[in-house]
Amino acid sequence: MKITTDIIVGTGLVVALLAAIFCGGSTELQTTLGSGLIGYLGRTAIEQHGGSDAK
Repeated sequence: MKITTDIIVGTGLVVALLAAIFCGGSTELQTTLGSGLIGYLGRTAIEQHGGSDAK
């Protein structure tokens, strides 16, 4: 497996989300991190599978 920027950023977002959940972070912080993670991973998936086909 090749380590790319997408893997590093995705891992960082997951770690930040888990830290916010287990260390008593605010609900707003957890929601923001979760939304950012979903959006980032969604963008990455679309780019890797030919974004022109996405609707």
